[in-house]
Amino acid sequence: MNTFLHQPRLAADDLFSALRTLFPQSQPMRSTTTAGVEVVSVLVTSDRVRDVWDEWRGKHGETGWWPYVSGISPEGLTGDGRLHEGVDAAFLENMMAEVVCRDHDARAASIVLSSFLWIRDFACAEEGELEEWLDEYDPGRLAPRLGHAIAEPLPGVSRWAPENRNTMYWRDQWWLHFVPARGGYEVPVLLPGLIMTGNGSTHYLHPADDAALLRRWHEQWGAELFFASGPRLELVVDRPPLDPRSAAQAATELTGYCEDTVDDAQVAGDGMARSTVWSLWWD
Repeated sequence: MNTFLHQPRLAADDLFSALRTLFPQSQPMRSTTTAGVEVVSVLVTSDRVRDVWDEWRGKHGETGWWPYVSGISPEGLTGDGRLHEGVDAAFLENMMAEVVCRDHDARAASIVLSSFLWIRDFACAEEGELEEWLDEYDPGRLAPRLGHAIAEPLPGVSRWAPENRNTMYWRDQWWLHFVPARGGYEVPVLLPGLIMTGNGSTHYLHPADDAALLRRWHEQWGAELFFASGPRLELVVDRPPLDPRSAAQAATELTGYCEDTVDDAQVAGDGMARSTVWSLWWD
């Protein structure tokens, strides 16, 4: 039977066995969503989690399993019916077909446009305010306000590991979940509810919207899903934009995706967009 779902190279049994050998004290776990997506998980100490993630994302081409870090347990990830309500195997197959076949660049652009239209219709009371928002959402207007091109990416600043890339605070251990996916951009579709975008004052996104933006950022700037836990999302960015025009493009897309965090596109364009970590939070 043909399927749009990714079939990993490494069997789940073999991955589980490898993790059990590498982390004998952690007791790796296996869980399955209502749509039949199997997840293999292991607890990793906070001082090692970034290095372990780096190692296993480097093995993704060999294994076909994408790793990401979370504070949510396997039971919470796959057993919370609210996150998977109405998502059976057939529904997931249709969603993945949409992700694989649709133009993700066009969908990403439509997400940014819809965010701007929401601002225009619900948040802008006067024409002057609309002009201010155009400065945030139009890369052509934003780029001239940004600093000159830089030679090297800025150091990434995480909201959850502010002093050391290998030490994420508030927990001693974190779950490293492995999901059968072509890349981290597919994980929000395989695990609906993974990224809790939106709040009472903005628009909500579909998992396929998350996938479109994450895939675009992966292809354009080497952004990879590293951390997702409730309303918190973090991407490690291997090739962030360094020139004003590209940084403006990234900043406007980040604004359209998460205005809760990126509420000043100019600051983001000269800062986070040009850095090796994009750390987002929906308040």
